[in-house]
Amino acid sequence: MQTYAVPNGHRMIELTLPDDVDCTLVSNKPMPVLPDARQATRDAILHPIGSKRLSGMVQPGQKAAIIVTDITRKLPEEIILPLILEELQLGGVGTEDITVVVATGTHRPNTREEMSAKFGADLVERLRFVNHNAWDRQGLKDLGTSRHGVPLVVNRQVAEADVRISTGVIETHLFAGYSGGVKSLAVGVAGEATIAATHNYEMMKRTRIGMIENNPFREFLTEAATAVGLDFIVNCVQTGKKELVRVVAGDPVEAFEEGVKFARAMVEVELEYQGDILVTGVIYPKNRDLYQATRAANSSVFGPRPVVTKGGVLLIPASCEDGFGKPGYVDWMSRCNSAEEIVRSACDGYAPGDQKALILGWILQEARIVMTDCQIPPKDLARIHLESAPTLQQALDRELKRRPGAKVVIIPDALLSLPIIGGRRRASEAT
Repeated sequence: MQTYAVPNGHRMIELTLPDDVDCTLVSNKPMPVLPDARQATRDAILHPIGSKRLSGMVQPGQKAAIIVTDITRKLPEEIILPLILEELQLGGVGTEDITVVVATGTHRPNTREEMSAKFGADLVERLRFVNHNAWDRQGLKDLGTSRHGVPLVVNRQVAEADVRISTGVIETHLFAGYSGGVKSLAVGVAGEATIAATHNYEMMKRTRIGMIENNPFREFLTEAATAVGLDFIVNCVQTGKKELVRVVAGDPVEAFEEGVKFARAMVEVELEYQGDILVTGVIYPKNRDLYQATRAANSSVFGPRPVVTKGGVLLIPASCEDGFGKPGYVDWMSRCNSAEEIVRSACDGYAPGDQKALILGWILQEARIVMTDCQIPPKDLARIHLESAPTLQQALDRELKRRPGAKVVIIPDALLSLPIIGGRRRASEAT
């Protein structure tokens, strides 16, 4: 028997297959983990890419806004923030003039307890932390429109600061190609109008995971950040276990592009053929709700070329103890009788966050989705056209019985890995 291990959050699920099953394991290329995360982060901040040191960019009396990630992202911000604070204070900026804005986008506000756990209780006590609210008109500032007519509406405290710094993680992303860089500002602290205009049907049709070149979404991010003025970033590249392998800091575009080169070398993995059955693991914290967990299917369908065969199946083990995550996309999908109807109805527009329905509709046109080891009742999953099985092993056994001779592809860290059929160049030529 062949034996593999696939994550569901912090827990590993063991999986066995008969020896005669054609199975491919997609593994990220091993990169050395930084032995001292604090020193590596300090070195990056003190030797920025494409910009002056942060302490040399600020003056006494200036107001600084630090944009940080929310609890759906995990990176060592308890290390990064104190080092940013040191640089700001060295340049004369007082703690009373610093606001830390949690880039929630359209996600829920983070509680003070969650902030303390993520950033450190001492720092949360010392600095002013606020949650961004994409719907609070009083807390937003309208800066006009982009050259393509997208509204530029951002958090008022960020827009009115003298200096703006953001943290982030560089990993594969459905719209941006890779997350990080200017995304925290242009989406994480953007208003509802901006998010709606950039997560629409036409924009989503023109983006692919891993594509930052000729990507209209990424171009908008850069334009928005230029309009608002993002001065400095600190971005991390991490393994699937959230171990730090690279830190980049400095200019929001140049530092980001340097980080993407490193991330690509680690996560883009060439495959010889598509799989009929894909097992896609979900590492914590993305397993906590269905909205985040189903991102495990994205790289199998929206990469340079689909990794799953047409009519194949995606098996996603995710506990989803927080349920669906957002109600809007669930209501939308429940009203539709098929994946085709979900996609058709997207042309009429949708609220920010509800693009998940369109994404799942597109995926379901390619392959079935089976959730396993999941706390959401099967009948509730069925309402949105997702199937279920009590365990991953049961789901796999069932699919192998249905499809004798099926090729299996196992992607333990499906949110980080980017499998590419035949390599990036040949895949792009094929599309």
